[in-house]
Amino acid sequence: MCDKNSITVSEWKLLLQLLERERAELPPEIHHSELQDTKLHLRDRLRLVDELMPKLQIINDSATLVGTHTTCRD
Repeated sequence: MCDKNSITVSEWKLLLQLLERERAELPPEIHHSELQDTKLHLRDRLRLVDELMPKLQIINDSATLVGTHTTCRD
């Protein structure tokens, strides 16, 4: 059953696209950053994005194939 707090497949895909964009934009930001603290923060953010993307992809793939209680079909 889908309720207003469930995430649709389209919403998962959007989240993945946003993470992919973030993943592409972070390395140049890190490279051009002059402050070491900023570089560390951006590297941590990149690590989190790298860890999160596969998790969301697995959930998205599962929901797209069979549907789960985690996501709702559009």
